[in-house]
Amino acid sequence: MIGLTVVPDFAMQQCRSQQLQDIVRHFDTDVLFTPSRVHEPFLQSHLEDSVTVATQPLQPERPLELASSDDVSLIWVSTPRAIEQLIETDTPADRVAETYLLSDQLSVSVDLINLDARLDGLSEYRAPLADHDALEAFTHLSIEANPEYRAEWQGVDVQGVMPGANEQQGVNQAGIAHFELQQGGVVGGKTRKLGDFGLAAVTQVGESRVQTLRDAEIQSRQDLSTASVREIANLSGIGQSLARTVIESAQVIEEGEVRKAPGASLPDSEPIFIDIETDGLNPTMIWLIGVLNRATEDRYMPFIETDPSKPGEALEAFMSWLAEFGHNRPVVAYNGWDFDFPVIEEHIAEHCPEYLDTWEGMWKFDPYYWAVKENNAILPGLTNKLEDVAPALGWETIDTGLTGAEVGRLFQRYADNPCPATELDWDRHKKYCEDDVRALAYVYDAIKETTNRMTQGSGNGTSSPSETSSQGTLSDF
Repeated sequence: MIGLTVVPDFAMQQCRSQQLQDIVRHFDTDVLFTPSRVHEPFLQSHLEDSVTVATQPLQPERPLELASSDDVSLIWVSTPRAIEQLIETDTPADRVAETYLLSDQLSVSVDLINLDARLDGLSEYRAPLADHDALEAFTHLSIEANPEYRAEWQGVDVQGVMPGANEQQGVNQAGIAHFELQQGGVVGGKTRKLGDFGLAAVTQVGESRVQTLRDAEIQSRQDLSTASVREIANLSGIGQSLARTVIESAQVIEEGEVRKAPGASLPDSEPIFIDIETDGLNPTMIWLIGVLNRATEDRYMPFIETDPSKPGEALEAFMSWLAEFGHNRPVVAYNGWDFDFPVIEEHIAEHCPEYLDTWEGMWKFDPYYWAVKENNAILPGLTNKLEDVAPALGWETIDTGLTGAEVGRLFQRYADNPCPATELDWDRHKKYCEDDVRALAYVYDAIKETTNRMTQGSGNGTSSPSETSSQGTLSDF
């Protein structure tokens, strides 16, 4: 696997040294790409030699290998001639299992009026590949397209990597993107805001307060976590209450621990942990429901349906099981109130309405909502996403190379054209879902077992949100 981190120019202009080091450490970066060479001295002076820095202009006429492992390589190509040279010099003895081409030759143009997309530069880029029968030999990464973009154009599989490349798609220009390049063309992509790193990751610390802290020689979260309340409270515009908040937030992130509000508690009954996989953020099918039932020897059960023509099968099987074994037990999903729970209810109403009363009567619990929205706990991690919180607490994630967005995209591609060429690696996807469910249980246990107490405020107990409750946006997850 190769870890590619892409930082757009707009983000680099704002990036501080502590943020840069935080980014590289958080993502375990092998290659950091940013478009402008003007940032190269800053990058070289603040990064370890183990990180390859790539800035434009790179070699114009020849392919340039940026990173390589036994199974994966990443190569920069900026002209069709560079692609020709790569193909001409490629031999079976030199070939690795998967080659990714990073390029500025393919640009996505979106027509919002006609809802149409065009890939500019495709004919010139594609010609040497087609001439040498090498269309399927590479996965193509474009710095002229957003990380959310992936599509196949005339046999060219294109993944966008640059935040803000297509402004009309509404992507934050100050975003950071990271990709785990693996065999089989699997691109595990993550996007974060620049403000998720460094001092700006601390609760209620924005750019102006970062500068206030830096002026007081508080340069890092570690510095802030060991500062005294009096020292921080005396700074302009902070005060004692806010000083306690920011110090505690820094301590939780740095120490990788949970702190609970006094009196806050989780349900006493043994939970049923779940996670669902769908065909996107506006799902037409729940095709996999992962269930961890620790009341029966820590048993994981995947309720799965691989036939897109049977959209209710997995859900009906899950509800049949839940109706029998779920009495008086909380169904637990991370960010469940904003996605899993309403999606399940909507699809039950459509595909198996006989279970609607059963589902509506179930005890549902969302640890994210309970901790963050109801202020019952402070969670570690640069963000409150499960994929950040669980590792911060010590969870070792199974390396499947998948993300929620990638899972949805791959299943949608398969549903549109079910055939051997598009069929998913079902075992890999089941492992991905199981890892999410077990990570959820790990975080839940850490919250339940901690004796650390918040110094600020208290929580609201274990109530569930009403239909009008404010929630974090799904884009945060």
